[in-house]
Amino acid sequence: MNDELVPDALKKAYSREEIIDKEKKHIVPTVGHYYKDPVLFVEGEGAVLKDSEGHEYIDLFAGICTTITGYAHPKLVATLKWQAERLIYTSTLYSTVPYPILAEKLAKVAPPGLSQAYIVSSGSEANEHALFMARKYTKSPYIIACSRGYHGRTALTREISSSGWRSVPESHPPGVRFTPNGHCYRCQFGKEFPDCDFECARYLREVVRTQTNKALAAFIAEPIQGVGGIIQPPKEYFQIVHEIVKEYGGLYISDEVQTGFGRTGGKWWGIQHAGVEPDIITMAKGFGSGLPIGGFLTKPEYAEDFMMIDGFATFGGNPLTCAGAIAVLEIIEESGYLEKAAKNGEYMKKKLQGLQEDHKIIGDVRGQGLMIGVELVRDKKTKEPASQEILKVMEITKEKGLLIGKGGLDNNVIRIQPPLELTQPQIDSACIILDEAFTEVEKSL
Repeated sequence: MNDELVPDALKKAYSREEIIDKEKKHIVPTVGHYYKDPVLFVEGEGAVLKDSEGHEYIDLFAGICTTITGYAHPKLVATLKWQAERLIYTSTLYSTVPYPILAEKLAKVAPPGLSQAYIVSSGSEANEHALFMARKYTKSPYIIACSRGYHGRTALTREISSSGWRSVPESHPPGVRFTPNGHCYRCQFGKEFPDCDFECARYLREVVRTQTNKALAAFIAEPIQGVGGIIQPPKEYFQIVHEIVKEYGGLYISDEVQTGFGRTGGKWWGIQHAGVEPDIITMAKGFGSGLPIGGFLTKPEYAEDFMMIDGFATFGGNPLTCAGAIAVLEIIEESGYLEKAAKNGEYMKKKLQGLQEDHKIIGDVRGQGLMIGVELVRDKKTKEPASQEILKVMEITKEKGLLIGKGGLDNNVIRIQPPLELTQPQIDSACIILDEAFTEVEKSL
């Protein structure tokens, strides 16, 4: 590449203070940052980011569960460069090579029967379009989502999310209903797994019978809730729910925006661990490993009447991001990410469970593969959320060179969703830092 053609404004070595000042002057406040003193990242490689002052950080959050292949993966970079030199964009009003090639590759790794893809630019769009298609196919308005779930921030996906971040008076639109999620650590029915008869799952029938006309458009759920706090119901939860959904004629949508593409280890999709075959899978985040791409996979019969008048994405299916996603799929296969996520996830979970035994602030360690949650509490018996303490943990870990995420209804759950390039030595280093942070914060409990 001829660097002389790159705008000087991009090549300039900015200080952190200069960039933060420009953000305050020219970017709306909704674009916010973690940490009291925001970090300015300028480059990355694998699971490590480097800031403007040369400090390196192990990244356990992957830009919100996104950069599956890690930073600056050579195959992804080379693919984007190759495609950009040929054709960056033209709309799907015309045929291009990458879109159908990508759709074909997705069909090969999809659950049985999901052979048709629709590509957009984000997970919110993917869920929005999938729900519209379900309503049109079933001719029913009713959508049921799970409590503590999160599905996006477009008009409808915002209204089917209930993970506690609302800041303005809003009412849920007609046709949207909610059912309990299988949250064993904080059971809504006061039961203990496994002696609970899965009341959380069976309650869906009550919701259908009392809050709908007994006909469903769709049930949508994350196999592991991300924003909700890495909540993973037992596999039986999904099996029971799936049976009820089909009983009332609905389509089962598995929101795999965070759980897809091998993150849960051993399988391409999170729902496959439950032995359930969904009607639609939605995806984004790891799909492009940082590129703005999302979409869904479905069966031909459900998509047969989903026409251009129903769904159109200006940038969806563009050559550049589709080419990048093709590279991501190949990297996942060539690098054995499904196996790595399973092996390294189990390794890390055991180390975190060891920390749980040593620290009174850790109430629960849960999740699967490299999607792990560590719930922090002020008291293990009362399970009072440690919502302020987690902020201290994050500041300490940042200063020691470790990046973590947070989530949960009370913002007290550490979210660990790193690049699948993460190594076991990096896991060891991360757990040492977490151990030190928990020890320091516990002094104030």
